[in-house]
Amino acid sequence: MLSVARQTLRARWASFVGVFVALALGACLLATTGLTIASTVSDGRQPVWYSQADVVVTGSQTVSITVDEGDGERSTSTQRTRRPQQLPADTAARLGALPGATVVVDRAVPVDVAGAPFDAHPWSSAGLHPLTLDGAGPRGDDEVVLTAPTDRRPGDRVEAWTPLGHRTWTVVGIVTGPPAVYLADPAAALLAGGRVDAIAVNGVAAGQVRDVVGPDAAVLTGDRRAGAEPDPDADLLAVAASLLGTTAGVAVFVSVFVVAGTFAFAVAQRRRELALLRAAGATPRQVRRLVLGEALIVGVVAGVAGCAAGTLVAPPFAAWLAGSGFAPAGFTARFILWPLLAAFGVSLLVALTGAAVAARRAGRVRPIEALREASVDRRVMTAGRWVFGILFLGGAAVLLALVPRLGGEAIALVLLDAQLAITGIALLAPVVAPPLSWLVGRLLVPGVAGALARDNARTAVRRTSSTVAPILVTVGIAAATFAATATLWDASERAAAARVTAATIALPAGAAGIADPGTGVPTAGSVVYVRTDDYAEEVDALYTGPGVETVLRLPVRSGAVADLAGTDTVVVGSALARASGWRTGGTADLWLDDATPVRLRVVAVLEPSLDLDQTVLLPWALRAAHLPRTGADAVYLTRTSSLDGARTVTAAEYFRSRDAEQRRLNHLALVAVLGMALVYTSIAIANTLVMSTGGRSRDLAVLRLGGGTPRQVLTMIGAEALLVGVTGVLLAGLVAAGMLAGLRAGLVHLVADPRTVVPWTPILLIAGACVTITFVASVVPAALVLRTPPGRLSSVRE
Repeated sequence: MLSVARQTLRARWASFVGVFVALALGACLLATTGLTIASTVSDGRQPVWYSQADVVVTGSQTVSITVDEGDGERSTSTQRTRRPQQLPADTAARLGALPGATVVVDRAVPVDVAGAPFDAHPWSSAGLHPLTLDGAGPRGDDEVVLTAPTDRRPGDRVEAWTPLGHRTWTVVGIVTGPPAVYLADPAAALLAGGRVDAIAVNGVAAGQVRDVVGPDAAVLTGDRRAGAEPDPDADLLAVAASLLGTTAGVAVFVSVFVVAGTFAFAVAQRRRELALLRAAGATPRQVRRLVLGEALIVGVVAGVAGCAAGTLVAPPFAAWLAGSGFAPAGFTARFILWPLLAAFGVSLLVALTGAAVAARRAGRVRPIEALREASVDRRVMTAGRWVFGILFLGGAAVLLALVPRLGGEAIALVLLDAQLAITGIALLAPVVAPPLSWLVGRLLVPGVAGALARDNARTAVRRTSSTVAPILVTVGIAAATFAATATLWDASERAAAARVTAATIALPAGAAGIADPGTGVPTAGSVVYVRTDDYAEEVDALYTGPGVETVLRLPVRSGAVADLAGTDTVVVGSALARASGWRTGGTADLWLDDATPVRLRVVAVLEPSLDLDQTVLLPWALRAAHLPRTGADAVYLTRTSSLDGARTVTAAEYFRSRDAEQRRLNHLALVAVLGMALVYTSIAIANTLVMSTGGRSRDLAVLRLGGGTPRQVLTMIGAEALLVGVTGVLLAGLVAAGMLAGLRAGLVHLVADPRTVVPWTPILLIAGACVTITFVASVVPAALVLRTPPGRLSSVRE
């Protein structure tokens, strides 16, 4: 059957162009994302800061949870935290007592020097990596060494903001090397509050160091020394990998959708051809093998072409990620073989999977029944489509009814509800789309051409539903995702701003934060790690100074926020408390962001809220005891005033600016994913309409022989295309409207007077693009067909 499949492909190559393009594009996307994801996985960072240290000692930076799975089996999951634990104060002295050991204590404190953020280190740590010095090292508390390039020179004075407030330093030297500023060791220790980030040891073996520090500290040698250095690119690479994984998943899903739809349409058009094969003695199994053989050949060729294109597209795509803020500056994609092999294998699997249902249908063709069948659509709706379509719509209706009752917990179900509704309507499209197209035509397209367009859209069930379905999926997902995201962002910001009772909020000018303000309530964002089943989940944390209840209107279910004090108390959000089993007066076991395990007394549990459900509030004194000394992220002021080195804003301005970058990245990610889906939609629509135009040659000839001009025929086809396109957009709009209604009903219990926010520009652009593609893909092939004289056109074989 492979030889027959090759002959079929040569004879009907135009029918498989859409499948080839869809598979090649899918393979290209998978290869591009695979190469880029593989490039985000470092081959092993080389140490830079500690390159001249034999051994580096840091505190533990992991949270491990071990679960007993029964039968003596135990599994352990490990989560890397944002920073390591603080080393004991006497660690350096104990290491220094080793014979022949040279010990250097390193600390890193964020400061702002001349408006630029740096980490301040002790001058002794400058010898841990290669550098050249122009000038002298710092000796006094007001002396500093800067890293080149800089426009400062020895003898210049620089203004700095530190966790201890404003400082004026004298530049005594300029060095080359990693970006940093260097202070005299006592000055750096004072800024760090005595905290030790790492200890470099030379002259002794790692085993001796490990014997001194014990199992609770990390002893790093070789390339592992890089683990003690900050990795600012790690979070960005994780974001890039997440975006790429989502894009790849959508690519696989939509490509299966396109391939399955294309093969189903091709089999429907070839029923008489397949019936002839059956009449000539071909068995159902051989017919199925024929269709799968076609898919195999197209899949192999498209996979090779797509992977080759992916190697060319990956580097500029990686550059776009870096330029958009999704990846570190200078990030690029490297040539790696295994992602290409994986992309080829997945594209081939997609081809066979997409063709499987069509092959099964082709094998059921009965020779006599198919040969006698007229060229009209019959039994497009199978029992499976009816059952699953109704089930999906029923599930969407149930979820929509539950949203108002479940409140905040149901917000995450809203997008799932939209996806269920879209899938259900797509399955029932042969029933829903034709009559709706006819109704739209009655309202929008009058005249003879409109009447013909309405009748064609209503009777050509398969063509209409095959065109409406990808429009519904693309526009529906776009409208639901954009609108839900914008509505949730707006509700979260408004909920956070509405609870602020402070007159103004002071924000720092740089990374050093606001030093002890002496007034107002300081706050700083962080994370903690909470055990969830068999792993540690990262949740938001907010450190707050005394009196937070006077500047924030916190909805308390039980307990008192005023009791948040000392270093052993916590206030928890309702969803987090329920999931972890925490109660007021009980204890909460968690890990701070430096991997320190703490047991805190729950002094209050909050009511359900959109912005604090998965958050813990921690006392300011706990931050001072465990985290590096840094200033506050914000200070809530009870009266209008100003703080040195800070600017004041309103609550609305604060929350809007705080989330602006995250919103920008989310928007770009949505545009990237939905833009890719739009490309696939274009392929599906164009392929369906181009294939169907070939099958309408005789219909067009009859119109021409009946006196219709080419312009009139094209007007009818264009009107039909617009009707079908608008129908898909209307169905998508109905789904999005239902989803937004459910979302608003859920937000009513969490936000006062929630607003529905719809970003019309991207939604209308995607909808307009779908309708335009439908129009062009209908009119252009028809115009080419109409160039053939009507007499010859009427004799064209099927």
